[in-house]
Amino acid sequence: MEIRLVIFLAFTSVAVFANTLLIWFAYKRFATAASVVTETLMGFETSDAARTWLRSMQAAAEDAVNVTEIAKHKMADGETYFAHAKERYGLALVKVDSQLEKIGDQLSAGAQKMKDSVAKPASSIVSFTAGVSQILKIFTSKTGE
Repeated sequence: MEIRLVIFLAFTSVAVFANTLLIWFAYKRFATAASVVTETLMGFETSDAARTWLRSMQAAAEDAVNVTEIAKHKMADGETYFAHAKERYGLALVKVDSQLEKIGDQLSAGAQKMKDSVAKPASSIVSFTAGVSQILKIFTSKTGE
C-alpha cells in the first residue's frame, strides 16, 4: 500500500512540475511577443514614413467613402430609370400580348370556318352515301326473300 502511495505521489509531482514548466514557457513566449509588438509600435509611432503612409491610407479610405456615396446615389437614380423602363416595356408587352391574342383568335376562327367548309360537304356526302346504302340494303333484302 505504501508503494502505491509513493507511485501516486511521484506521478502527481511529475504532472504538477510539467504543468508548471508549460505555464512558465507560455508566459515567456507571451512576454517576448508583447515586447516585440511594443517595440514595433514604438518604431511605427516615431517613423515619418509610417505617419505618411497612415495619412495616405486615411485619405484613400475617405476617397473610398466618397466614391461609395456617389455610387449609391447613382444606383438610386438608376432604380427610378429602371422602374420607368419596366413600366414602359410592361405596357408595350401588354399591348403586344393583346394584339397577339386577337391574331390568335382570328386564326382560330379562320381555321374553324375552313374546317366547317370542308366538313359540311364531306358530312353531306357521307350522309348521302349512308342513305343510299340503306336503300340498297332494303331493296336487296326484299328481293332476296
